[in-house]
Amino acid sequence: MKSENISIRLAVKKDMLTVYEQICDLENKALNMNEFKKIFNANILSNNILYLVAEYNNENIIGFISCHIQNLLHHEKRVAEIQELYVNKKYRQQGVGTLLINKVVEKLKTKKIESLEVTAQNKRKKTHDFYISSGFKQSHLKFTRNMD
Repeated sequence: MKSENISIRLAVKKDMLTVYEQICDLENKALNMNEFKKIFNANILSNNILYLVAEYNNENIIGFISCHIQNLLHHEKRVAEIQELYVNKKYRQQGVGTLLINKVVEKLKTKKIESLEVTAQNKRKKTHDFYISSGFKQSHLKFTRNMD
């Protein structure tokens, strides 16, 4: 596969089902479709959220990235965080994830962003290596607490 066959574009409403399937695969569970659709459709309209898709030969969506921009009290400028990054298994380790990250970085350069952050579950060691090779540095530990 050649990178010139891959294009990165903003996601649109008609991409919702494909993105839903990809995020379900990423999370290894079926998400509530109605709730997903509401969130997806609201978020693609936000100026503080980037949803990008990677297309192969301008027809098949093979990857997705979401990036949320926030104003946080402990930062002087806005901070962006990658929330999801998915590449179809068939296209992994072929540069698609790098293309998605590079396009996010390109778009963020016009938005006065202080930093771009990302988290990955402890068990995803290959993902950690990917982010480090993409220029990220491990600077924090993330803690979570279920609210059920």
